[in-house]
Amino acid sequence: MRVVTELMEPEHVHCWVRDSISVPATGSGPLDGQTMAVKDMFAVRDWVSSFGLGRWRETHGPSEATAPVIAALLASGASIAGLAKMDQIAWSIVGNVAEGTAPLNSVYPDRFTCGSSSGPASAVAAGLADFGIGSDTGGSIRAPAAACGLYGLRPTHGLIDITEALPLAPSFDTVGILAQELASLGQVLSVIGGSAAGKDQPVFRRVVLPTDCLASVIPATADAVRNVATDLAHGLGCELAEEDLGEFFNGDVVELFTRIQGREVWTTHGPWLTENLDYLAQDVRERVRRAEELSGDTAAVKKSDERKWRSFTEALGSRLPADCVAVVPVLPGLPLRRDGSAQEISAFRSSALVYTAPGSLSGRPELVLPVRHAATGLHVGVGLLGPRGADAALVKIAELVTPPEGVLAV
Repeated sequence: MRVVTELMEPEHVHCWVRDSISVPATGSGPLDGQTMAVKDMFAVRDWVSSFGLGRWRETHGPSEATAPVIAALLASGASIAGLAKMDQIAWSIVGNVAEGTAPLNSVYPDRFTCGSSSGPASAVAAGLADFGIGSDTGGSIRAPAAACGLYGLRPTHGLIDITEALPLAPSFDTVGILAQELASLGQVLSVIGGSAAGKDQPVFRRVVLPTDCLASVIPATADAVRNVATDLAHGLGCELAEEDLGEFFNGDVVELFTRIQGREVWTTHGPWLTENLDYLAQDVRERVRRAEELSGDTAAVKKSDERKWRSFTEALGSRLPADCVAVVPVLPGLPLRRDGSAQEISAFRSSALVYTAPGSLSGRPELVLPVRHAATGLHVGVGLLGPRGADAALVKIAELVTPPEGVLAV
């Protein structure tokens, strides 16, 4: 039975949706006593999801059942601390368009959390939940993790059951995990990833450092990526290979991803978006209009993009085979300031997708590690991009570079 509560949080955090609820555990297991913040797009029985805006609630009814991934966590001893805000229809990487006031970033209070899993990231970073469950389509777990000083996992596409979660672009949609502690993230993965999460894990023989990708990120992030790659190779006792991966991390790849994603968003939600366009934030409306235009492309153009997508995935697989892990930037700089202009919002989105789109297109797992840059005090994220199915292996090797206090310092 669900329990409705007045959620106690510092007034300024703004991470929970209106009239949020808490839900007790339904069983006992490895997550006993842990609490979770759930992005308000996962079905919870008798609850009407917001999908990031009140208009969705007004046009949809309550869920008849709880999403399997949430039910599994409740059965394993975790409880829901609250249902967390999210960016509108899960289509943002900024963290600026959550319903009501955008959630607070406890690490950088004058900056956004990044999105679209903005609420879960805010709640976990503020200590209001032990872990967060969100989604990652184009970076919606990875970007908030990097922005808020958290561990974050975008798993192998298809590894975790995402039924009864509102879709955005199904070819890229994944369930994602946010946590302050690596051990907690690993426990959650073992519950919702099942036996597949730990099956046939690779032995890494090479750590790849994409040196050309560091030229366009802030010095703190470049330092963090280099140091994590060096320490990881040392810990694994394997080769550190400095390679150029710029052909996979660039604006053309972002455009390919956004075209394919946009068409899928239109296929998934076109009629509702057409009728409710005025309820969306300006930057979301612009993406919706472009998605409608892209849906009108000829079959030949669409097939060309599908071929480019397959070629990208195959080429990345050749450069990063199953025994390789790449250590990559997650964001080019700090999260966007809360007073950022429309132009700055657009620029931030484009630059962030350079680093997140490759993982989305390839369906590979990526684990974000929180790093504090000692010289500047800045908190940044470093990504471990592995082969498909290597989710548990990424968590395992991250232990080699993770200190007892949880946050790496470089």
